[in-house]
Order: sequence, then C-alpha cells, then structure tokens
Amino acid sequence: MLRTGLLIVLLLSIFSLDLMAQPKVDEQLAAEFFQQGDFAKASDYYLKVYRQSPAPTVYNRYLDCLLAMEDYKTAQQFLKSEASKSPHDYRFKVDQVYIMERAGEKEKAQKEYQKIKKSTLQNRQQAIDLSNAFILRQHSQEALEVLIQSKNKFNNPPLNIEIAQLYFQTGNYSNMASEYLDLAVNNADYIPMVQSRMQLLVTDSRQTSATEAIKTELLIRTQKHPNETLYAEFLYWLSMQQKEFDIALIQAKSLDQRFGEGGSRVYNLGTVLLSNEEYSLAVEAFEYVIGKGSNNPFFAASEEQLLQARFMKITSQKNYVHADLEMLEKQYLDKLSLRGRNASTVEMMLNLATLQAFYLDKIEAAKDELALVEQIPNASPAIKAKAKLQLADMMLFSGQKWSASLLYKQVEKDYKQDVIGFEAKFRVARFYYFVGEMEWAKSQLKVLSGASSKLIANDALNLYLLIAENMSEDSTYDALSIYAKADLLVYQMKFTEATLTLDTLLSIFPNEPVLDNAIFLKAQISVRQELWTHADSLFKMAYDRDPFGLLADQSLINRARINQFQLKKTSLAKELYQQLLLNHSGSIYTLEARRAFRELDAAPMP
Repeated sequence: MLRTGLLIVLLLSIFSLDLMAQPKVDEQLAAEFFQQGDFAKASDYYLKVYRQSPAPTVYNRYLDCLLAMEDYKTAQQFLKSEASKSPHDYRFKVDQVYIMERAGEKEKAQKEYQKIKKSTLQNRQQAIDLSNAFILRQHSQEALEVLIQSKNKFNNPPLNIEIAQLYFQTGNYSNMASEYLDLAVNNADYIPMVQSRMQLLVTDSRQTSATEAIKTELLIRTQKHPNETLYAEFLYWLSMQQKEFDIALIQAKSLDQRFGEGGSRVYNLGTVLLSNEEYSLAVEAFEYVIGKGSNNPFFAASEEQLLQARFMKITSQKNYVHADLEMLEKQYLDKLSLRGRNASTVEMMLNLATLQAFYLDKIEAAKDELALVEQIPNASPAIKAKAKLQLADMMLFSGQKWSASLLYKQVEKDYKQDVIGFEAKFRVARFYYFVGEMEWAKSQLKVLSGASSKLIANDALNLYLLIAENMSEDSTYDALSIYAKADLLVYQMKFTEATLTLDTLLSIFPNEPVLDNAIFLKAQISVRQELWTHADSLFKMAYDRDPFGLLADQSLINRARINQFQLKKTSLAKELYQQLLLNHSGSIYTLEARRAFRELDAAPMP
C-alpha cells in the first residue's frame, strides 16, 4: 500500500513537471515560427501559451502575429474578450482602437482615442497604466494628456516625474524642466530626486539641449521669483556641474547676501576657481569676501588666497602689464612685513621669489628671499627642497645651466621616493634635453612616465614623446637639439634670440618632423610679445600642416582666443570654437570651447 502511494505521488510529480514545462516549450516553438515568418503557426502557439500564462510579452507577440497577417477581425475578437474580463485594464481598450487604426479606420480611431483619454479613472496607477498603453502604441500626446488631466486628482505621490519623462521623450525639454522644478519647489521631499534626475541629464554629453532648457528655466525663474531661494540654489548647483563658474559666482554672492553666510560659500567657491585655473573669477571671489571686513572669519585666508590668485593669473596666463607685477610684489612684501617670515607664510615667500626672479629681473632679491626660507627653523624639509628647486630654476633662467643641474640632482638624491624627488628628476631630464643629451633625457623620462604624481607623469610623457617622435631619419637629433636651444631661450624669456634660433632651424632643416613644434613655439613667442596677428597666422600654419596631430587642438583654441579677445573677430572665433568641438571632441579644451561658442552664439551681432 505504501509503495502504491509513493508511485502515485511520483507519477503526479512527473505529470506536474510536464505541465509546467509545456508552456515553455510552446513559447520556444512560437518564437522559432515567428522568426521564420510563419505567423499563423506562431499565433496558435502564442495564444495557447497566453491562455495558460497571460504574460504581457506573450500578449504583445500574439497581437504582432495577427497584425503581421492583417487578421484584424481575430485581433478585435480577442481584445473584446480580454476587455470584458478586465474592464478596468485600459490596455485592451487602447489596443482595440489601435487595431482599428491599423485597419485603416483612422478618423474613427482618433475619435475613440479621445473617448478613452477622457475615461473616468479610479486611481493613480490606472492613469499611469492608461498613459503607458498610449505610449506603447506611439501616441505620446494622448499619454501626456492623460497624466496632465490626472495630475491634480491623483497627487500622492505627484505625477510630475512621469510627466517630465514624457516631455523628455517627446523632446519638449522646456516643459520637462518646468515639471521637475514645480515638483521640487512644491514638495521639498522630492528635491533630492529632482536633483538626481537632472544630474543624469547634465552629465550626459548627448543631452546638451535638455541641460540648456533646465538652465534657461532656472534663469527665468530666478528673475521672476527672486525670493524663492530654491531656484538660486539649483542654478548655483547646475553652474558648478557645468563648470560655468561666472554664473556660479553670481549665484554664490546672491545666496550669501540672502542667507547671511558670511562669505563662506563664496570663499569655498574661490578655492574651487583656483584649482580650476579660473584666476580672474577667483580674484573677484576673494575680493568680495575681503570686502566684508577684517572681522570676517575668512578675511585673513582670503587675503592670502587673493595674492595666490593674482600670482597664478600672472604666471600662468601672462595677462599683465609691468605695473601689475610691481603692485603684486608690494602686496607680498606688505603682507610678509605684517605677518612675518615663518612656516605659515613660506608659500608667499616662494611666490614672491618667483615673481622677482622671473618677471621683475630681481634675481639677487629672489635669492635672498629663498635664503630666508632655509633659515626658518620649523619649515618642513619638503618646503626647503622646493626652495632649492626654485633656486635651481633661477640659475637655469639666468644662464647658470650646470649649477642648476647640480642642485636638481641634490634634491633628486635626497628625496628619491617623494613627489619633490620625482619633480627634481624631471628637471634633470629636462636639463639634459636642453643641452642636447637626448638619449640620456629619454631614459630618465621613460622611468618618470610611471610616476605616482599624474602631473609629473604627464609632463615626462609629453617631453619623452617630443624627443622620441623627432629623431631624424639618420638617427641623430641635430634638428631637435636646435629646437631645444630655442625652447630654453623661451624659458629664459629671450624671445628675440629664440625666434632667430627657430628661423635657423626652419632654414637648415626644412623637412624635419620637429618643424610643426617649431612653428607652434614661434606662435607662442608671438603671443608673449603680443603680436596677435602674427601669432594667429602661425597657429593657423601649425594647424594646417597637421589638422589631426598632437598640436591641432591647441592651435585651434589659441586661434579662437586670439580672434575673440585680441583681434575682436568674433565670427571667426565662433567658427574656430565650433571646428574644435566637431573635429576634436576628446580634447581637454572642449569645455572651454563649448562655453565660448554658446556665449558668442547668444551675443547680438555688431
């Protein structure tokens, strides 16, 4: 008796497994017939599977089969039957009209769509389901109207996100932005969600139109509703995401004044501007904080950062007149006189020495300043090593090449595993490049290209490639050695001599690969001499020689800047920015080019 019971259980289990496996087999057969184009057989199997397990995917495939066969009558009968079983499932009703539309009864179908659209819905989910049914049949407008009509009726949770997504899908980015911002301003709990949705768009390079729509809507709302801080906060956030720091600074000041933040936001933004090399804006930010008075907790730090911003603006952008240099030197001397020369002011001392040596022709004063760094008892060894490197740079600058190399090697030896040691090693390699010892320089640079410091590794790799790619056909470096001499002369700010050296190179070696670099370096010299038209023509020549070479994007961005700011040829500048964006999308200058192009595109024509 026990054996009989076990046998029955076993047989029932096998039968049950067989029943469970059969729909899977039928669905696989249906899929095979569908792929083969045998829609009649496929529809039979899909209907069989649907009757056993009414899944949406099977439902859609069954309808696809009937539509492929243009069997509209069977489709309507099937949908009518399903609708009667589920009167509140609007998918069946929408599909009935869709079949009518496919059968050619378009006017009648349109009227029926309008009726369904006005259906009395019982809850939020029904509204979403009906909207999705319209979306599935490519009726986005009807889907949108369903949600808009239900927006006020079913607002827990609100339907703004779903509506915004539909606006996005239909390309109506302005209304999409409005929905997101309406939700955020009316429901503070949804601010993180809205910000997250916008973050996805802002960080997607393909969604520039959507991002611009958000920005435009925020600008309109900040002007129309000046007391609504959320819009200003969002605009500040968006500007930071897009690195549109000029707008960010305006918003930071506005929010600081509105909330009485004591300059903290503007100060923090100033430090971000410094790290992003936005020195003019950084100066403006720190001056704003200083303007709040000496009792402000950020006053002293802002004064120091302001000097750093002015120093970086001068030393990196070369955008100054001699009076600027003298004024900055005086400010450093006044600040050091007030605060003393100690461990907390040593960075200012190093900057002052750089300013005096490289820009004011005060080498001896600069050396004296660096000697004082050595005497500060609690200055870190790394700072003192940095001062020694700076002294070596000054010697190289003033023509004492071999004395400079000895100091570089001392720092390299003392700090082999530190960043400052890698920096010294790079300068040793660069020194050998300057004096024409290319193979020795290459061997040092190859090691440094794997350095832990990304900046040093990049500099080493760039110089390594310059040497490796500019060996002459006879395996010599004669042409490159002349170029290196000119490069050193540029470092020493002997621009006339450097230009003559490059002209000699172009004359003696007219077919060497280094000529592209020589023309580019001549263009850079012309910029330093403010010979703007000549610089523009040289950058153009460098670009035309190799439109997709290593110097191409740099040539374009320099031409664009010159034509926009110096030559005032804004139409040409706009063309050059656009050319960079189209042909060099991976360039580090694309962000600057995109921003400048937008500004020029929005500016009124002269």
